[in-house]
Amino acid sequence: MYLFIKNILLGYYFDFTQVFALSLAWILPSLFFKSFDIPRTKSTIVAVRSSIYSYFIFIVFYSILILIGLLPKLTVNFHFFFLSFGLLIIVGFAYARFRFIYGYRIKGKNVRYAVFIGDTHSQEAITNIKEDAILYGYQFVNFIDRNGKDVARELKQVIMNRKVNLLFVLHNNRNRINYDSIAAQCDDHGIRMKLLLTGDGLIKTRTGLDVLGGFPVLDIRHEPLLYLGNRMMKRSVDVIMSTLSIVCVMSWLPIVVKIAQMISYPGSLFFKQKRIGRNGEIFNMIKFRTMVQTRESDLAKDGNSKKTREQDERVPWFGKLLRRTNLDEYPQFFNVLFGSMSTVGPRPHMVGEDEILEKTVPKYRVRRFVKPGITGWAAINGYRGGTDDMELMMKRTNQDIWYLENWSIWLDIKIMAITVWQMLTFRIPKAY
Repeated sequence: MYLFIKNILLGYYFDFTQVFALSLAWILPSLFFKSFDIPRTKSTIVAVRSSIYSYFIFIVFYSILILIGLLPKLTVNFHFFFLSFGLLIIVGFAYARFRFIYGYRIKGKNVRYAVFIGDTHSQEAITNIKEDAILYGYQFVNFIDRNGKDVARELKQVIMNRKVNLLFVLHNNRNRINYDSIAAQCDDHGIRMKLLLTGDGLIKTRTGLDVLGGFPVLDIRHEPLLYLGNRMMKRSVDVIMSTLSIVCVMSWLPIVVKIAQMISYPGSLFFKQKRIGRNGEIFNMIKFRTMVQTRESDLAKDGNSKKTREQDERVPWFGKLLRRTNLDEYPQFFNVLFGSMSTVGPRPHMVGEDEILEKTVPKYRVRRFVKPGITGWAAINGYRGGTDDMELMMKRTNQDIWYLENWSIWLDIKIMAITVWQMLTFRIPKAY
Protein backbone atom coordinates (compact mmCIF):
# COMPACT_ATOMS: atom_id res chain seq x y z
CA MET A 1 0.00 0.00 0.00
CA TYR A 2 2.85 2.38 0.85
CA LEU A 3 4.49 1.77 -2.55
CA PHE A 4 1.12 2.22 -4.28
CA ILE A 5 0.53 5.64 -2.64
CA LYS A 6 4.13 6.72 -3.25
CA ASN A 7 3.93 5.90 -6.97
CA ILE A 8 0.67 7.86 -7.31
CA LEU A 9 2.17 10.92 -5.63
CA LEU A 10 5.32 10.72 -7.77
CA GLY A 11 3.29 10.58 -10.98
CA TYR A 12 4.31 7.11 -12.09
CA TYR A 13 0.76 6.22 -13.18
CA PHE A 14 -0.70 9.50 -14.52
CA ASP A 15 0.87 12.34 -16.48
CA PHE A 16 -0.11 16.03 -16.18
CA THR A 17 -2.92 15.84 -18.76
CA GLN A 18 -4.44 12.81 -17.06
CA VAL A 19 -4.22 14.43 -13.63
CA PHE A 20 -5.99 17.51 -15.05
CA ALA A 21 -8.76 15.32 -16.51
CA LEU A 22 -9.19 13.49 -13.20
CA SER A 23 -9.31 16.80 -11.35
CA LEU A 24 -12.14 18.02 -13.58
CA ALA A 25 -13.92 14.68 -13.15
CA TRP A 26 -13.95 15.34 -9.40
CA ILE A 27 -14.51 19.10 -9.35
CA LEU A 28 -17.63 19.09 -11.58
CA PRO A 29 -19.76 16.66 -9.51
CA SER A 30 -18.37 18.16 -6.31
CA LEU A 31 -19.62 21.60 -7.33
CA PHE A 32 -22.98 20.15 -8.40
CA PHE A 33 -23.58 18.33 -5.11
CA LYS A 34 -21.90 21.12 -3.08
CA SER A 35 -19.61 18.69 -1.29
CA PHE A 36 -17.38 21.63 -0.31
CA ASP A 37 -20.15 22.97 1.92
CA ILE A 38 -20.27 22.10 5.60
CA PRO A 39 -23.96 21.43 6.37
CA ARG A 40 -25.32 22.69 9.67
CA THR A 41 -26.40 19.29 10.93
CA LYS A 42 -25.69 16.85 13.73
CA SER A 43 -26.08 13.83 11.44
CA THR A 44 -22.84 12.22 10.25
CA ILE A 45 -24.67 10.66 7.29
CA VAL A 46 -25.95 14.04 6.10
CA ALA A 47 -22.46 15.55 6.56
CA VAL A 48 -20.75 13.02 4.24
CA ARG A 49 -23.66 12.29 1.87
CA SER A 50 -22.79 14.93 -0.74
CA SER A 51 -19.17 13.71 -0.85
CA ILE A 52 -20.34 10.14 -1.47
CA TYR A 53 -22.72 11.25 -4.24
CA SER A 54 -19.93 13.27 -5.85
CA TYR A 55 -17.52 10.36 -5.70
CA PHE A 56 -19.90 7.93 -7.40
CA ILE A 57 -20.28 10.38 -10.29
CA PHE A 58 -16.48 10.67 -10.31
CA ILE A 59 -16.32 6.87 -10.76
CA VAL A 60 -18.61 7.19 -13.79
CA PHE A 61 -16.36 9.88 -15.30
CA TYR A 62 -13.31 7.79 -14.44
CA SER A 63 -14.75 4.81 -16.33
CA ILE A 64 -15.54 7.00 -19.35
CA LEU A 65 -11.96 8.34 -19.39
CA ILE A 66 -10.66 4.76 -19.45
CA LEU A 67 -13.03 3.78 -22.30
CA ILE A 68 -12.03 6.74 -24.50
CA GLY A 69 -8.34 6.10 -23.85
CA LEU A 70 -7.45 9.23 -21.85
CA LEU A 71 -6.26 7.12 -18.91
CA PRO A 72 -3.56 4.42 -19.12
CA LYS A 73 -4.67 0.78 -19.44
CA LEU A 74 -3.62 -0.51 -16.04
CA THR A 75 -4.71 -3.68 -14.23
CA VAL A 76 -8.16 -4.17 -12.74
CA ASN A 77 -6.54 -4.46 -9.31
CA PHE A 78 -4.95 -1.03 -9.73
CA HIS A 79 -8.25 0.65 -10.62
CA PHE A 80 -9.98 -1.11 -7.73
CA PHE A 81 -7.36 -0.02 -5.21
CA PHE A 82 -7.14 3.51 -6.65
CA LEU A 83 -10.90 4.11 -6.46
CA SER A 84 -11.22 2.47 -3.03
CA PHE A 85 -8.34 4.51 -1.68
CA GLY A 86 -9.89 7.67 -3.16
CA LEU A 87 -13.27 6.92 -1.57
CA LEU A 88 -11.61 6.36 1.79
CA ILE A 89 -9.74 9.69 1.55
CA ILE A 90 -12.76 11.72 0.39
CA VAL A 91 -15.22 10.33 2.93
CA GLY A 92 -12.62 10.37 5.68
CA PHE A 93 -11.83 14.03 5.00
CA ALA A 94 -15.54 14.98 4.95
CA TYR A 95 -16.08 13.14 8.24
CA ALA A 96 -13.00 14.67 9.93
CA ARG A 97 -13.99 18.15 8.74
CA PHE A 98 -17.52 17.67 10.07
CA ARG A 99 -16.33 16.39 13.47
CA PHE A 100 -13.90 19.32 13.81
CA ILE A 101 -16.54 21.97 13.00
CA TYR A 102 -19.11 20.08 15.12
CA GLY A 103 -16.80 20.15 18.17
CA TYR A 104 -15.80 23.75 17.46
CA ARG A 105 -19.44 24.86 17.58
CA ILE A 106 -20.23 22.85 20.71
CA LYS A 107 -17.46 24.75 22.50
CA GLY A 108 -19.30 27.98 21.74
CA LYS A 109 -16.97 29.13 18.95
CA ASN A 110 -18.12 30.60 15.61
CA VAL A 111 -21.31 31.81 17.29
CA ARG A 112 -24.04 33.82 15.57
CA TYR A 113 -26.69 35.48 17.72
CA ALA A 114 -30.32 34.85 16.87
CA VAL A 115 -33.89 35.76 17.81
CA PHE A 116 -36.85 33.38 17.56
CA ILE A 117 -40.42 34.43 16.78
CA GLY A 118 -42.99 31.68 17.22
CA ASP A 119 -45.09 29.76 19.70
CA THR A 120 -43.09 30.23 22.90
CA HIS A 121 -45.61 28.12 24.84
CA SER A 122 -44.44 24.94 23.11
CA GLN A 123 -41.67 23.96 25.50
CA GLU A 124 -40.78 20.83 23.52
CA ALA A 125 -40.20 22.82 20.32
CA ILE A 126 -38.17 25.47 22.17
CA THR A 127 -36.03 22.80 23.83
CA ASN A 128 -35.32 21.06 20.50
CA ILE A 129 -34.44 24.37 18.83
CA LYS A 130 -32.08 25.32 21.67
CA GLU A 131 -30.31 21.95 21.52
CA ASP A 132 -29.81 22.13 17.75
CA ALA A 133 -28.79 25.79 17.94
CA ILE A 134 -25.72 24.93 20.03
CA LEU A 135 -24.64 22.30 17.48
CA TYR A 136 -25.12 24.67 14.55
CA GLY A 137 -23.33 27.62 16.11
CA TYR A 138 -26.44 29.68 16.94
CA GLN A 139 -27.09 31.34 20.28
CA PHE A 140 -30.61 32.65 20.91
CA VAL A 141 -30.71 35.95 22.75
CA ASN A 142 -34.52 36.20 22.88
CA PHE A 143 -37.73 34.27 22.19
CA ILE A 144 -40.73 36.36 21.10
CA ASP A 145 -44.29 35.06 21.18
CA ARG A 146 -45.84 35.41 17.71
CA ASN A 147 -49.24 36.04 19.30
CA GLY A 148 -47.98 39.11 21.17
CA LYS A 149 -49.59 42.52 20.80
CA ASP A 150 -46.81 44.09 18.74
CA VAL A 151 -44.23 41.58 17.53
CA ALA A 152 -42.41 44.09 15.28
CA ARG A 153 -41.99 46.58 18.11
CA GLU A 154 -40.74 43.92 20.51
CA LEU A 155 -38.26 42.73 17.90
CA LYS A 156 -37.00 46.28 17.39
CA GLN A 157 -36.33 46.64 21.12
CA VAL A 158 -34.32 43.43 21.14
CA ILE A 159 -32.29 44.54 18.10
CA MET A 160 -31.52 47.91 19.68
CA ASN A 161 -30.33 46.32 22.94
CA ARG A 162 -28.59 43.15 21.78
CA LYS A 163 -26.30 42.05 18.97
CA VAL A 164 -28.42 40.04 16.52
CA ASN A 165 -27.25 38.31 13.32
CA LEU A 166 -30.24 36.10 12.50
CA LEU A 167 -34.00 35.97 12.92
CA PHE A 168 -35.92 32.69 12.85
CA VAL A 169 -39.69 32.90 12.35
CA LEU A 170 -41.84 29.81 12.90
CA HIS A 171 -44.29 29.90 10.01
CA ASN A 172 -47.78 28.45 9.97
CA ASN A 173 -51.23 29.43 8.73
CA ARG A 174 -52.26 30.78 12.15
CA ASN A 175 -49.51 33.40 12.29
CA ARG A 176 -50.56 36.98 12.92
CA ILE A 177 -47.19 38.30 11.82
CA ASN A 178 -46.74 40.99 9.20
CA TYR A 179 -43.87 39.33 7.32
CA ASP A 180 -43.17 42.35 5.12
CA SER A 181 -42.74 44.60 8.16
CA ILE A 182 -40.48 42.08 9.90
CA ALA A 183 -38.39 41.49 6.74
CA ALA A 184 -37.98 45.24 6.16
CA GLN A 185 -36.82 45.69 9.75
CA CYS A 186 -34.27 42.91 9.32
CA ASP A 187 -32.96 44.44 6.09
CA ASP A 188 -32.59 47.86 7.69
CA HIS A 189 -30.50 46.37 10.51
CA GLY A 190 -28.48 43.94 8.39
CA ILE A 191 -30.07 40.81 9.87
CA ARG A 192 -30.72 37.64 7.87
CA MET A 193 -34.27 36.31 8.20
CA LYS A 194 -35.11 32.62 7.99
CA LEU A 195 -38.45 30.77 8.13
CA LEU A 196 -38.94 27.58 10.11
CA LEU A 197 -41.43 25.49 8.13
CA THR A 198 -44.01 23.22 9.70
CA GLY A 199 -45.07 19.97 8.06
CA ASP A 200 -45.01 16.21 8.29
CA GLY A 201 -42.00 13.92 8.05
CA LEU A 202 -42.17 13.80 4.24
CA ILE A 203 -41.59 17.55 3.97
CA LYS A 204 -38.75 17.42 6.48
CA THR A 205 -36.86 14.70 4.61
CA ARG A 206 -37.41 15.86 1.02
CA THR A 207 -36.90 19.61 1.14
CA GLY A 208 -33.10 19.28 1.13
CA LEU A 209 -32.98 22.17 3.60
CA ASP A 210 -31.15 22.48 6.91
CA VAL A 211 -33.31 21.36 9.84
CA LEU A 212 -33.41 23.19 13.18
CA GLY A 213 -35.35 21.62 16.06
CA GLY A 214 -37.25 19.43 13.59
CA PHE A 215 -38.23 22.37 11.35
CA PRO A 216 -36.79 22.84 7.81
CA VAL A 217 -35.06 26.24 7.53
CA LEU A 218 -35.82 28.44 4.51
CA ASP A 219 -33.81 31.58 3.68
CA ILE A 220 -36.06 34.41 2.49
CA ARG A 221 -33.22 35.92 0.42
CA HIS A 222 -31.28 33.96 -2.18
CA GLU A 223 -27.58 34.38 -1.37
CA PRO A 224 -25.30 32.13 -3.44
CA LEU A 225 -22.25 33.18 -1.42
CA LEU A 226 -23.73 31.62 1.72
CA TYR A 227 -22.50 28.30 0.28
CA LEU A 228 -18.91 27.45 1.11
CA GLY A 229 -18.25 26.05 -2.38
CA ASN A 230 -19.20 29.37 -4.00
CA ARG A 231 -17.11 31.33 -1.50
CA MET A 232 -14.15 29.07 -2.24
CA MET A 233 -14.56 29.69 -5.98
CA LYS A 234 -14.77 33.44 -5.50
CA ARG A 235 -11.80 33.45 -3.12
CA SER A 236 -9.74 31.39 -5.59
CA VAL A 237 -10.41 33.95 -8.33
CA ASP A 238 -9.49 36.74 -5.90
CA VAL A 239 -6.17 35.12 -5.01
CA ILE A 240 -5.32 34.50 -8.67
CA MET A 241 -6.30 38.02 -9.78
CA SER A 242 -4.53 39.76 -6.90
CA THR A 243 -1.35 37.70 -7.30
CA LEU A 244 -1.15 38.33 -11.05
CA SER A 245 -1.91 42.05 -10.59
CA ILE A 246 0.70 42.51 -7.88
CA VAL A 247 3.41 40.58 -9.76
CA CYS A 248 2.70 41.91 -13.26
CA VAL A 249 1.59 45.50 -12.56
CA MET A 250 2.42 46.56 -9.01
CA SER A 251 6.05 45.57 -9.60
CA TRP A 252 6.53 48.68 -11.80
CA LEU A 253 3.43 50.93 -11.61
CA PRO A 254 4.32 52.48 -8.20
CA ILE A 255 7.62 53.72 -9.66
CA VAL A 256 5.84 55.52 -12.51
CA VAL A 257 3.21 56.96 -10.15
CA LYS A 258 5.84 58.15 -7.66
CA ILE A 259 7.84 59.99 -10.34
CA ALA A 260 4.69 61.73 -11.60
CA GLN A 261 3.68 62.62 -8.05
CA MET A 262 7.08 64.17 -7.35
CA ILE A 263 6.60 66.43 -10.37
CA SER A 264 2.97 67.43 -9.85
CA TYR A 265 2.04 66.99 -6.17
CA PRO A 266 4.83 65.79 -3.82
CA GLY A 267 3.99 63.62 -0.84
CA SER A 268 3.38 60.02 0.08
CA LEU A 269 2.87 57.42 -2.65
CA PHE A 270 -0.05 55.61 -1.03
CA PHE A 271 -3.12 56.76 0.82
CA LYS A 272 -4.77 54.60 3.46
CA GLN A 273 -8.28 55.24 4.67
CA LYS A 274 -10.63 53.47 7.04
CA ARG A 275 -13.57 51.92 5.19
CA ILE A 276 -16.50 49.68 6.15
CA GLY A 277 -16.23 46.05 5.03
CA ARG A 278 -18.24 42.86 5.36
CA ASN A 279 -20.51 42.67 8.40
CA GLY A 280 -19.64 46.29 9.27
CA GLU A 281 -15.99 45.57 10.08
CA ILE A 282 -13.56 48.48 9.63
CA PHE A 283 -10.43 47.93 7.53
CA ASN A 284 -7.69 50.10 6.02
CA MET A 285 -8.16 50.47 2.27
CA ILE A 286 -5.02 51.35 0.31
CA LYS A 287 -4.84 53.31 -2.96
CA PHE A 288 -2.50 55.62 -4.83
CA ARG A 289 -2.74 59.17 -3.48
CA THR A 290 -4.50 61.38 -6.02
CA MET A 291 -4.98 64.57 -3.97
CA VAL A 292 -2.65 67.30 -2.81
CA GLN A 293 -1.37 66.32 0.63
CA THR A 294 -2.73 68.73 3.26
CA ARG A 295 -3.75 68.63 6.90
CA GLU A 296 -7.29 67.85 5.76
CA SER A 297 -6.08 64.85 3.74
CA ASP A 298 -4.20 63.57 6.78
CA LEU A 299 -7.39 63.76 8.84
CA ALA A 300 -9.25 61.98 6.01
CA LYS A 301 -7.41 58.76 6.88
CA ASP A 302 -10.04 58.13 9.57
CA GLY A 303 -12.73 58.15 6.90
CA ASN A 304 -14.36 61.51 7.62
CA SER A 305 -13.20 63.67 4.70
CA LYS A 306 -15.36 65.63 2.29
CA LYS A 307 -16.64 63.74 -0.75
CA THR A 308 -14.76 64.28 -3.99
CA ARG A 309 -16.70 66.29 -6.55
CA GLU A 310 -16.31 66.98 -10.27
CA GLN A 311 -13.53 69.50 -10.99
CA ASP A 312 -12.35 69.16 -7.38
CA GLU A 313 -9.43 71.56 -6.82
CA ARG A 314 -7.79 69.07 -4.46
CA VAL A 315 -7.14 66.66 -7.36
CA PRO A 316 -4.26 67.70 -9.70
CA TRP A 317 -3.97 66.63 -13.35
CA PHE A 318 -2.12 63.36 -12.72
CA GLY A 319 -4.50 62.45 -9.91
CA LYS A 320 -7.38 62.97 -12.32
CA LEU A 321 -5.65 60.69 -14.83
CA LEU A 322 -5.29 57.96 -12.21
CA ARG A 323 -8.97 58.29 -11.35
CA ARG A 324 -10.10 58.36 -14.99
CA THR A 325 -8.28 55.08 -15.62
CA ASN A 326 -9.13 53.53 -12.24
CA LEU A 327 -5.41 52.92 -11.70
CA ASP A 328 -5.60 54.69 -8.34
CA GLU A 329 -7.51 51.63 -7.08
CA TYR A 330 -4.81 49.15 -8.13
CA PRO A 331 -3.08 48.89 -4.72
CA GLN A 332 -6.36 47.51 -3.36
CA PHE A 333 -5.29 44.15 -4.79
CA PHE A 334 -3.21 43.93 -1.59
CA ASN A 335 -6.51 44.24 0.34
CA VAL A 336 -7.91 41.48 -1.88
CA LEU A 337 -4.93 39.21 -1.32
CA PHE A 338 -5.14 39.62 2.47
CA GLY A 339 -8.91 39.03 2.49
CA SER A 340 -10.48 42.34 3.54
CA MET A 341 -11.80 42.98 0.01
CA SER A 342 -12.80 41.05 -3.11
CA THR A 343 -12.04 41.83 -6.74
CA VAL A 344 -15.79 42.31 -7.32
CA GLY A 345 -18.31 43.53 -4.77
CA PRO A 346 -20.06 46.65 -3.44
CA ARG A 347 -17.70 49.61 -3.27
CA PRO A 348 -16.76 50.41 0.37
CA HIS A 349 -17.66 53.81 1.79
CA MET A 350 -15.83 56.03 4.27
CA VAL A 351 -16.69 55.43 7.93
CA GLY A 352 -18.39 58.80 8.42
CA GLU A 353 -20.38 58.49 5.19
CA ASP A 354 -21.38 54.93 5.99
CA GLU A 355 -22.72 55.89 9.42
CA ILE A 356 -25.06 58.41 7.79
CA LEU A 357 -26.17 56.10 4.98
CA GLU A 358 -27.07 53.20 7.28
CA LYS A 359 -29.55 55.47 9.06
CA THR A 360 -31.10 57.05 5.96
CA VAL A 361 -31.05 54.47 3.14
CA PRO A 362 -33.45 51.48 3.44
CA LYS A 363 -31.78 48.04 3.26
CA TYR A 364 -28.35 49.70 3.18
CA ARG A 365 -26.80 47.25 5.65
CA VAL A 366 -27.71 44.26 3.42
CA ARG A 367 -24.86 45.22 1.08
CA ARG A 368 -22.49 44.40 3.96
CA PHE A 369 -23.39 40.69 3.67
CA VAL A 370 -20.53 40.32 1.15
CA LYS A 371 -16.98 41.67 0.95
CA PRO A 372 -16.54 45.08 -0.68
CA GLY A 373 -14.88 45.08 -4.09
CA ILE A 374 -12.42 47.04 -6.23
CA THR A 375 -15.15 47.12 -8.86
CA GLY A 376 -18.78 46.06 -8.77
CA TRP A 377 -22.14 45.84 -10.52
CA ALA A 378 -23.23 49.25 -9.26
CA ALA A 379 -19.85 50.81 -10.13
CA ILE A 380 -19.83 49.74 -13.79
CA ASN A 381 -23.40 51.03 -14.14
CA GLY A 382 -22.41 54.53 -13.04
CA TYR A 383 -23.32 54.34 -9.34
CA ARG A 384 -19.99 55.24 -7.76
CA GLY A 385 -18.24 58.07 -5.94
CA GLY A 386 -19.57 60.31 -3.20
CA THR A 387 -23.09 61.71 -3.46
CA ASP A 388 -25.56 63.59 -1.28
CA ASP A 389 -28.47 62.46 -3.46
CA MET A 390 -30.26 59.84 -1.33
CA GLU A 391 -32.36 58.67 -4.28
CA LEU A 392 -29.20 57.82 -6.22
CA MET A 393 -27.77 56.12 -3.13
CA MET A 394 -30.92 53.99 -2.86
CA LYS A 395 -30.48 52.93 -6.48
CA ARG A 396 -26.84 52.08 -5.81
CA THR A 397 -27.83 50.03 -2.77
CA ASN A 398 -30.45 48.15 -4.82
CA GLN A 399 -27.79 47.41 -7.46
CA ASP A 400 -25.48 46.01 -4.75
CA ILE A 401 -28.28 43.87 -3.31
CA TRP A 402 -29.12 42.57 -6.80
CA TYR A 403 -25.47 41.53 -7.15
CA LEU A 404 -25.33 39.53 -3.92
CA GLU A 405 -28.66 37.85 -4.73
CA ASN A 406 -27.62 36.93 -8.29
CA TRP A 407 -23.93 36.22 -7.81
CA SER A 408 -22.20 33.72 -10.06
CA ILE A 409 -18.59 33.31 -11.11
CA TRP A 410 -19.64 34.29 -14.64
CA LEU A 411 -21.20 37.52 -13.37
CA ASP A 412 -17.89 38.39 -11.68
CA ILE A 413 -16.01 37.71 -14.91
CA LYS A 414 -18.48 39.89 -16.84
CA ILE A 415 -18.04 42.76 -14.37
CA MET A 416 -14.23 42.49 -14.53
CA ALA A 417 -14.30 42.46 -18.35
CA ILE A 418 -16.54 45.56 -18.49
CA THR A 419 -14.29 47.32 -15.96
CA VAL A 420 -11.17 46.64 -18.05
CA TRP A 421 -12.96 47.93 -21.18
CA GLN A 422 -14.02 51.10 -19.37
CA MET A 423 -10.44 51.63 -18.18
CA LEU A 424 -8.96 51.19 -21.67
CA THR A 425 -11.52 53.49 -23.30
CA PHE A 426 -11.50 56.15 -20.51
CA ARG A 427 -15.23 55.60 -20.06
CA ILE A 428 -15.34 54.94 -16.34
CA PRO A 429 -18.51 56.72 -15.14
CA LYS A 430 -18.15 59.46 -12.53
CA ALA A 431 -14.40 58.89 -12.18
CA TYR A 432 -13.50 62.20 -10.51
